[in-house]
Amino acid sequence: MKKILAWIDRGVEYGVAAIFAAMCVVGLLQVFNRFVLNRSLSWSEEFQIFAHIWIVFLAIPIAYRRGAHLSMDSLRARLPQRAGRVFDFFIEIFWIWFAVALIWLSYRVAMVAKLQESPGLEIPMSYPYYAMVAGGAYLLMVVLRRLFRYAP
Repeated sequence: MKKILAWIDRGVEYGVAAIFAAMCVVGLLQVFNRFVLNRSLSWSEEFQIFAHIWIVFLAIPIAYRRGAHLSMDSLRARLPQRAGRVFDFFIEIFWIWFAVALIWLSYRVAMVAKLQESPGLEIPMSYPYYAMVAGGAYLLMVVLRRLFRYAP
């Protein structure tokens, strides 16, 4: 099971890197077209915005898994060991709540947004919201994995 989870983690990280690389290529292509060919791309800015949304919502669980999010370490350090473990447990519960809310609410918004098409890329506007759903699902997986650390 650990190998599968590690494979998923690595896949998401590579996915974020690939999206970032695509953003860079499209940005360079836009600069080239605008200043060399004197012809601007109509879809490049929209692509970069949507890609940035995907990066942000996939990077939230990556940062959380690595312990890179801000935490309340100063409060946690003042607690006794047992109370600190309870504190950590409740922090994980709050992250679960956030992940479930993110999945549910962004899915509902995506169902409404699919009725509209983006002007530049001409794709359903639900695609950027699916980034929130995917990021929330991955975050839920990461939090549940961390939560099992506290199980006896």
